[in-house]
Amino acid sequence: MKVLKNYAYNLSYQLLVIILPIITTPYVTRVFSSDDLGTYGYYNSIVTYFILLATLGVANYGTKEISGNRKTIRKNFWGIYTLQLGATILSLTLYILLCLTFSLMQNPVAYILGLSLLSKGLDISWLFQGLEDFRKITVRNITVKLVGVIAIFLFIKSASDLYLYVFLLTIFELLGQLSMWLPAREFIGKPHFDWEYAKQHLKPVILLFLPQIAISLYVTLDRTMLGALASTKDVGIYDQALKLVNILLTLVTSLGSVMLPRVSNLLSSGDHKAVNKMYEMSFLIYNLVIFPIMAGMLIINDDFVNFFLGKDFQDARYAIAIMILRMFFIGWTNIMGIQILIPHNKNREFMLSTTIPAIVSVGLNLLFLPKLGYIGAAIVSVLTESLVWAIQLFFTRSYLRDVPIIGSMIKIMISSGLMYGILFFVKDLLNLPSMLNVGLSTILGAIIYISLILIFKVINLRDIKQQLFRNKGV
Repeated sequence: MKVLKNYAYNLSYQLLVIILPIITTPYVTRVFSSDDLGTYGYYNSIVTYFILLATLGVANYGTKEISGNRKTIRKNFWGIYTLQLGATILSLTLYILLCLTFSLMQNPVAYILGLSLLSKGLDISWLFQGLEDFRKITVRNITVKLVGVIAIFLFIKSASDLYLYVFLLTIFELLGQLSMWLPAREFIGKPHFDWEYAKQHLKPVILLFLPQIAISLYVTLDRTMLGALASTKDVGIYDQALKLVNILLTLVTSLGSVMLPRVSNLLSSGDHKAVNKMYEMSFLIYNLVIFPIMAGMLIINDDFVNFFLGKDFQDARYAIAIMILRMFFIGWTNIMGIQILIPHNKNREFMLSTTIPAIVSVGLNLLFLPKLGYIGAAIVSVLTESLVWAIQLFFTRSYLRDVPIIGSMIKIMISSGLMYGILFFVKDLLNLPSMLNVGLSTILGAIIYISLILIFKVINLRDIKQQLFRNKGV
């Protein structure tokens, strides 16, 4: 089945996304201080708002439109990309004005990060996602990531190389986006900017753009406010904790971008039974990954941070212990929001599920950050994601009635809990050095968890095989 192949491609890239930071982060956090990386994190959070404007809500909307309208790909692409290009020009202009006007923004890091706006303006990965051609995206991303990592080890040697480090991060991203245009030519032809046709896409794009603004408020604003209300050191510690949690989240969210075009295509053909099977499989896969990672990370957190991050970032362990809870909420909202609300054109509901928590998060950040710093930011991030989860669960309740979730989830939670208890006892009994403890806990935890999953018969391999390989030509 095509979805299996796409998931394999996407998962291979996501695994690389996990592996490469494991290689580079210990090096980078020993070259730069928490204040240095906090400066990068602070300005990066600011440029993220302009990136949001540059991309509008095009990614998910473009994927859905290309997937559901295969006969008019060229027309739809240029109509949608015309909006993206206009938004990019506007965003870049506003960012340049901000850098010229405010003294706070007159920093080389802020200038270099402006290249990120060009990168996002050239991003057409949504075209290939809509076509369910994940091979091209995967090959491009893997190549760019590998070259970028090699460049970091070759050229970044001391704290004075911060500007070069930021430049390398942005320039390889830009080159990666440019590389996608050559294979895209067979689908999109010559440039054809049609502002009149683009207007037809404007309303649905804006409806998806508003939730993206809201999501940005509680995903990015915490670092901006943390830098303003606490310190760049707090930003640096929080940012590293967030990156480590996000590395784990890639295992959970990698399925979403693959499932969106598949669900949209099945809905357009009216096959609702197959859609429910897709949802069941998504929840099963997500829960199978989420709960053991949460339990395992709580066991190895202190040891992992001890050898993985530099001495200036050891306090990140406290933020990680709190933010690991986000995995459950984000995993479920990745299904309820991206795989259910958007394909069913519930854009208003999706918007409400993100805007309400965003407003709440601003108030909570103002309350928590001045006194608690990065700890407060970690607490607010969990509370915000839990609110998104609760609202989306309410809006998707009618779609989930026919999707069996609870039975398998209870077995998975019990398995994860038993794994945690055994690992906790073994860790206390052996008292090994940090690196050995992480390695042993990971291997032993995997053996225990997989054994329990098989004993409790959580996975029916026959049903999953039938679901994945049915309609191989699709």
